[in-house]
Amino acid sequence: MTEINYLNYWNSLYDKKNYFGTGPTKLAILAESLLKTNNVIQILDIGCGQGRDTFYFSQLGYHVDAIDISENAIEYIKKTKIQLNLNNINAIVHDIEKPFPFSEDKYDFIYSNLALQFFNAVKLNEIFSNIVKIMKKNSLFLFSTKKKGDKYYQFGKKISDDAFDNQGIIRYFFDSDVLIKTMSNYFETVQIDSDLHTNLDSTVSVWWKILVKKI
Repeated sequence: MTEINYLNYWNSLYDKKNYFGTGPTKLAILAESLLKTNNVIQILDIGCGQGRDTFYFSQLGYHVDAIDISENAIEYIKKTKIQLNLNNINAIVHDIEKPFPFSEDKYDFIYSNLALQFFNAVKLNEIFSNIVKIMKKNSLFLFSTKKKGDKYYQFGKKISDDAFDNQGIIRYFFDSDVLIKTMSNYFETVQIDSDLHTNLDSTVSVWWKILVKKI
């Protein structure tokens, strides 16, 4: 899939209001307890989509920088934050494959819900190397990514045992040891667990929940 088609795919999804639903996700609710116990002030939400978790963190009182590759998603956040009078959100368009446009050692907490499932291990390594640069010492990074057993696993064209192409979008389903090895140069793994959700169509979504600390 070309970069233009890739962008068009995400912009078409986020042209619809609340495409992935409203209210905080399970991962955001998990994050809330971590935010309270680690004196967090500044959060970066990577791959924020239309901002359901960004809005949640903002309403809890945290300053949130939110980034996504989709212009439609970011425009939705900008309009909604005005409607909700949330002045502690900064939403910008950014491709997470590129270095982040933020100063080093800026963030107390990095968050990403299901945005990293679209990158192979080499790309993940590059993304992790960029993430660690903008994290404060001993700060936390909580993210989720798809795992085997998910509704998209073995769905579409098989690229490898870990990757499947559906309508030009490749999703990766790595085992935990692969993820831990990829992260090990940058982070200490604090916790890795899994979670699932049964969808309205009876399919099951399954993902890893991973908490790491900057080394």
